[in-house]
This record gives sequence, C-alpha cells and structure tokens, in this order.
Amino acid sequence: MIPYRKTVWASSAHLFMGLFIAGCGGGSPGSGPGNAATPQAVLLRGHVHGGQSPVASSAVTLYTVNPGAAATVVTTAQTDGKGDFTLNFTCSSPGLNNSSLLYITSNGGNPGGGNNNALSEMVALGACGSLPAFANISEVTTVAAAYALSGFTTVSGTAPNLTVNVQASSTNTTGLVNAFNTAAALADPTTGQFPAALATSQAAAQQRVNTLANSVAACVNTTGAASAQCGELFQCALPSASFDSGTSSCSGGTGTAPGDTLSAALSVAHNAGIVSITGIYDAATKNVVFSPALVEGAPTDWTMQLIFTGGGLYSPTGIAIDASGDVWVANNGNYSVTELNSSGAAVAGSPFTGGGLHNPYAIAIDASGDVWVTNNSGNSVTKLDSTGAAVAGSPFRGGGLSYPRSIAIDASGNAWVPNQNTSSVTELSSNGTAVASSPFSGGGLDSPVGIAIDASGNAWVANEGSYSVSKLNSSGQSVPGSPFTGGGLFDPDAVAIDVSGNVWVANTGGSNSITELKLSGSPVVGSPYTGGGLSNPGSIAIDGSGNVWVVSESGNSITELDSSGAVRTPGTGISGTGFSEPTSAAIDASGNVWAANNFNSTVTELVGAAAPTRTPLVATITPGQGFAP
Repeated sequence: MIPYRKTVWASSAHLFMGLFIAGCGGGSPGSGPGNAATPQAVLLRGHVHGGQSPVASSAVTLYTVNPGAAATVVTTAQTDGKGDFTLNFTCSSPGLNNSSLLYITSNGGNPGGGNNNALSEMVALGACGSLPAFANISEVTTVAAAYALSGFTTVSGTAPNLTVNVQASSTNTTGLVNAFNTAAALADPTTGQFPAALATSQAAAQQRVNTLANSVAACVNTTGAASAQCGELFQCALPSASFDSGTSSCSGGTGTAPGDTLSAALSVAHNAGIVSITGIYDAATKNVVFSPALVEGAPTDWTMQLIFTGGGLYSPTGIAIDASGDVWVANNGNYSVTELNSSGAAVAGSPFTGGGLHNPYAIAIDASGDVWVTNNSGNSVTKLDSTGAAVAGSPFRGGGLSYPRSIAIDASGNAWVPNQNTSSVTELSSNGTAVASSPFSGGGLDSPVGIAIDASGNAWVANEGSYSVSKLNSSGQSVPGSPFTGGGLFDPDAVAIDVSGNVWVANTGGSNSITELKLSGSPVVGSPYTGGGLSNPGSIAIDGSGNVWVVSESGNSITELDSSGAVRTPGTGISGTGFSEPTSAAIDASGNVWAANNFNSTVTELVGAAAPTRTPLVATITPGQGFAP
C-alpha cells in the first residue's frame, strides 16, 4: 500500500468525429405525446495518446460513480493501431442517468516501442448528460484526475489488469461533483491538454501540470516497469524517497512503490510535500512532451496551486466553505465579504457590503448556510444569508462584544465569539440575540483570540494574554482545570478540534509551534510540534482524515502535520507565488485547501491536497463526519 499523506496530437479528423447523442435518455426526433420515448445509444469516440505516440491495443474502461458504493463498469473497448476507440452506451441504461458521473481509464498497450503493462491513464468526463465532444486520454488528463480526485480514487490489481475506483460517501455527492469540475479545469477532456483559456491566469499551474505529465510520459514511452524511467518515477513517488543525481534514481521511501503510472501520479498528489521533489522533476526531464513546463529546477513541493483574484478580494483575513463548496472570504481592507464558487469564480453580486460590515476579520457558516462575520473594530457581528443579503437586525452588538477576533458555530446554531479587549466570550443565539449570562468571563480567559467548539458543545479558547487555553462548557461555565498551560503553549492564536476530539493550537510567538491537547486539557506526548515551515503560525484547518493544515503568515506558506504531529511538508512549508501573508485556511468536501492571502489580496487553492471534509464546519469534525478517502 502507498501511504496516504494523500502535447497530445489529436488530428482534426479525430476532433470532428465527436460524440453523437440523439436524445440521450429521451425520445427520437419524431416522438411526441403518445409515442414511447426511445433511448438512443451514445457513441463516444476517443483517443489514447502516450507521450510521443498513440497507444495501440490499450484496454479502455468506462466507469460510473455510485453514491456510497464502488464504481461500476459501463462498457469497455480496445484501442486500434491509431490509438482510437469507440464506446457504446446510453444514459438511461440500468444504473445510469444524465447526472451519472463518468470517467475512462486505459491500461497497457503499445505506445510505439513495444507493449507497456505499466501504462495506466485516466480522464474525468463528468455528467453523462453533458459529455464532452471527444475523449482524449493523455498524461495531462491523468495528472488532472489524480489531483482533483485524489481523495476519492484508489487503484487495485496488478498492471495492466487494474481496477480504478472513484468512490465517495453517499452524503458527499457535492464534493465529488465539484472535484470532477476541477479535473476538467486542469485538463480539457476533449483536447487532453491544459485549457488554453486558463493559460494566462493560471500559468504556474499549467507548468506544474505539464511537468508532472512529462514525468509520467517518461515511463509511458518505454516497455514497462523494468525500464529506468519507470523505476525512477515509481521509486521517487514514495514518501521520504531519496534522490541520487549520479544515477538518476531514488531509494528508500515509505511503503511499496507503485507499479503503474496512474498510481504513481496519485502517490505524488497524496504526498506532494514529502515525495522526492527533485527526483520527480528529474524524471520529467527525460521526455519533455508537454510545454510550457518548469525549466529552472524543481519546485519546493508538488502541490497543485490555483490563484484567484476576483469578487472584490481586498486584504482578506477569514475564510469558510459552505455546503455547496462556495468559498466565503472576509475582506478586512474594504469592509466586504467575497463569495467564490467551487471553481474560484466570483459569484454574482460579490463583494457584499451590507449588514454593518466594519473591518471584518473572521467568518463562519452555520448549518442553514447563513454567514457570520466578526467586525473587530466595529465591536459587532454581521450575519448574511446564503445570497449575501444582510439579515434583519444585523449587525449584532449585544452580549458584550468587544474587538471580536474569531467565531465558531455550535450544533444548535449559536455563535461563540471571544472578546479580546474584555477577556470574555459572547454567545449569540441563531437570531443574533445574546444568550442569558453572556458574556462569559471565567476559566482564565485573558485576551482571548481563537475559539473552537468540540462535539460535546464545549468551547475551547486561546488566550493570547496568558499563554493558555480555556475550556467552557455549553452553558459558558468554566470546567475544572481551566485554563490549561501545558504542551508548549506560547502566545496561542488559533484553535481547531480533530476527528478524535483532540485540541490543536497555533502558537504565534517565537516558538513557531503547534500544541496538541487531549479533551481533558492535558498535553499529548510529543507536543509541541515544530518544523515543516511553521513561522508565525495562525489559522488551523483539519481534514477528514485528521491531518492538520496550518498557515504561516510570516513564512508565506502552509504546513501539513499528520494526526500524530509528524510534518508532511518540506522545511520551508508549502510555498509558492500564490502565498502572501496567508491569514486563514479552510478545507472543502473535495479535499481542496483554500487560503486567504492578506498581502496580495488573493485566495489560493491547493487542489486535492487534503482529505475531503464536511462543510460547513459546524461545531467540529466528529468521527463519522469526515469524508476520509
């Protein structure tokens, strides 16, 4: 098992063959009232290309995704001598409808120099009712699918007899649909290349996609796993592998090396910060087919980064994800809130400026889709509905609100807000009125800044003034032992709760560390954790597998820790041109990590870097709520 964290030549004739749909799932052109609708076959033609050559005699499989269950095979085919194939099916066949998500794999075949059983490629097509005009399977579509669908995809069997299973929880259809959309954004399923429309706005992502595609192509254009190119790719794709430039090979690494190209791409996507970065880059130089690609050496990591600038983003500070996968951002610089859809495009009407927004800082979304925003210098909380309109009574100023820095929503829909100026915590009901006895001031609260709610409704609060963490029960009363000071707490800022109920705290002071506490408040052995680029760490987000993602504002980076606190990023963290004083992070149901960059007024998305996670984040991620791969 591989540990989880987790230029195509298409002739004009190929492109014009297209996809013929005559009423997929509907009637024939002459059907009308009283005439039975006759489902007609979908004739999907496509092409498999490997590096410099078409792939002949490759086994092509069309799969459909099933909610909560393994994917099933719809139909199969084999490529001819020119790499072409035809698939016949109908969108109304048993187990299919127009919304059914489809993907194609190709395994084995001859890319020109002999049979290569290690060849495995993939393209994510999308919904059956809106299939592309042509399916072009390439290394680029393989890399795009591996990243976008990394949290949902497993490969089993022995090459070339592989089963590629894309599977999501029955309650995470939205995350899977959005992931398919992201795959199409990284590689056009019709052309098999990075979309030309994104080449300017996402030039860095294009270079990474093409470079990784070249590393896969280096193996594809050989006769199999025994080749030096495949050996280099497979071994270097393992976590902790070590590269030897003299022999152009990797050694060591954790787990068993992949035996096919798709599994290798998935391993890199799952372990983007800890594979052999240099080794994968070296593999990509052995068969430069796709361009533009990286040419000035290996990057610091192999995360796939997309950068977005629309919707009125201006000095953003807080970020949160709603149930549809839309990204909501508090813009501290222009007193507004931006909404981006799951593809990063600004939603109509964005930015929103109503409801008394005044230096908005933190943001949270409740189970009804309403958006709660703290106004730190406005000493208030703004509430917007899911359309961005201010709700009646907003902004709310009751309950002792005074320089609120963060906000968390409990299972009852109440909002909890720490007040830094008055060392207290305010609780607002779902309609914005202060609950009885609010604000709360017990439990050692001292200049509180960060807050999170556990599965039992307890509020955990980071105290910047006393280097401690307070714990209040659901009634706002302090629990015995509060405040807690162990585990290396030092100038604590943000707080998050993991799937096991442990409490993670970012220490922003000179310690540059992360503290982990048990539910009892006692520190976990080994805490605090350091390294991996932690530098003035702030916001913490935890994914569905319990991995911890921390933004470092002064380090212009993100650090990933596993559930045991082990670092999963390079010494400088995950960095790149997309990070500029990141202040907060959130994870969506597709497994994408989103970060708000305060300095350059952008939002960065790390495609498929995390395990899919339930949104919105209400109370906490309790066991069974996360969407682990």
